Amino acid sequence: MSTWTFTSLLNKREYSENEKIVLEYFFTNTDKNVYCAKNALSNQLWAFLVWQYSRSQLSMRDRFLQLFDDSKTALEKWIITPEEHISLDDLANSIKSSKSLNLDFFEQKASDFLKKWWVDYGHNSLKDADRIRFAIEWVSQVVVKWMIESPFPTLWDFQEKSTRYLHFWKDSLVLPPQILNSKYWQEIEDISKELMEKYLEFTPKVKLALEENKIVNREEFVSDRAYENTLNAKVFDIIRYILPSCISTSLWASFSTRTLETHISWMLGHELEECRIIAKSMHEEALKLSPWLLSHVWVSDYDITRKNKIDGYINDLFEDEEDSEEIWLYQWIEDKDRVNIIFEWDLDDNICASILFENARKSWLSYDECMDLVNEMDNNEKEILMKIYLEDRWKFDHMPRALQHSSIMFEFLVDFGAYRDIQRHRASYQLWQWATAIHWYDYPEYIDLPWMEEFKNAYDEVMTKTTILAKKVIKDDQYISEYVCALWHLIRTTFEMNPGQLAYVIEQRTTPWWHDSYRRLFVEAYKQFKKLSPIYAKFIRVWTLEENASRKIQEEKAEEKRKKLWI
Repeated sequence: MSTWTFTSLLNKREYSENEKIVLEYFFTNTDKNVYCAKNALSNQLWAFLVWQYSRSQLSMRDRFLQLFDDSKTALEKWIITPEEHISLDDLANSIKSSKSLNLDFFEQKASDFLKKWWVDYGHNSLKDADRIRFAIEWVSQVVVKWMIESPFPTLWDFQEKSTRYLHFWKDSLVLPPQILNSKYWQEIEDISKELMEKYLEFTPKVKLALEENKIVNREEFVSDRAYENTLNAKVFDIIRYILPSCISTSLWASFSTRTLETHISWMLGHELEECRIIAKSMHEEALKLSPWLLSHVWVSDYDITRKNKIDGYINDLFEDEEDSEEIWLYQWIEDKDRVNIIFEWDLDDNICASILFENARKSWLSYDECMDLVNEMDNNEKEILMKIYLEDRWKFDHMPRALQHSSIMFEFLVDFGAYRDIQRHRASYQLWQWATAIHWYDYPEYIDLPWMEEFKNAYDEVMTKTTILAKKVIKDDQYISEYVCALWHLIRTTFEMNPGQLAYVIEQRTTPWWHDSYRRLFVEAYKQFKKLSPIYAKFIRVWTLEENASRKIQEEKAEEKRKKLWI
């Protein structure tokens, strides 16, 4: 159909030339039933329209045009002055002449309406129609992880800057007053600066070692640029883990206002001062865009009370625990001991039952009846069913809906640097025990080779000093101790995923050109998972550790695209 749907156009009438000019300024078309609001339409005005639209037989475009009738009515009733009145013809002329547009009347009308219905009467569902977009720059790695680890992490979008493409210096450290007011502030500042000094000192040395030993070989590359980018990425993959957790980073984030309201309330009650300050700043800036949107944001008393009570309970519970001398000694932890499957449903049987249930329209089978059928199958029959359903999946195809049921929960002991990457898989349910140095640290690739001996000695020295300080600080203040670790220190986290999510994470994070650290983690996760679900595991495209393409393929592809685009 010409309307892009199988019905006639919802618009009730033909538009005049000026109406078309105005509508096409704010919407992507005037003759289809599928269209988008352009950036010219503010979030606040859009949310106002959504409310009116949801309770009207008019199209969104027609409802928007009705705003001009509202303005005319307000003028006739002396509610607004002639200067405040906006006529459609005047607006169309302004658009044609590229003059600045005055939409103050409509914006005020939207604000008044939202104050009444969103705040006074609590119609929170409308807040999903409004989105606030933030750039949050030069904040610590610690607080960025907390901001992502929100009460509802799947309900907002974010993108953190890749550390591979940032330059770090001594002034990149974030040391909030909460640290400076601590009795450990000088020791924390000193160890943070020492970590940075080692990072700056050894970055060129590690690069030279990789070049001289042809870990990244220029002769294998078609261009200097692809070679340099690959080499620099490999250098950073090795050296980045000596960066302190208080090193700065930047974040882009987009929230629906309902999520933002909850998120800011949660951040305002956080134990970290840096988190509270950022929350206040976010609130202040968001109010500039939607003044009535977040006017009733406050700290959650429940969050604070709960944290205080549980802290007291945990302290009493472990008050008789004495430090074992053993924890002060470095112990290497094998990959198999960094992955622990906490529980899993019978995934193979549940996946097969879900496939049958999804496709049982004609037979009206219940889920229990589908499970009964699966229980009568042998493993060969189950594999045939799963193969029919999954074998044609292309590398960019998502796992189908039948793999959303069932669940598997892992506990990982993973370095903080890798955690900041895998945490982005927000479709999983995650808990973590914060940034810490008390579990000691991992080693980067190649560090045991002879030409890396100088770096390894310096690395061990500064990482051990950081670990010892962290163990001292955490006894007095478990919160500021998060700033006393490096990206290569180990933390504990749980991931609960459905089968489709698990396949996505394993397929993405075992790819050869990503970081060695989380590649090892998810290769091991796959090995353990395969023992529990041998049939489904056959349909997960895992990469082995022996497949090592570094970033060469990716960088050469990027270089080809640059040439085509004349970049």
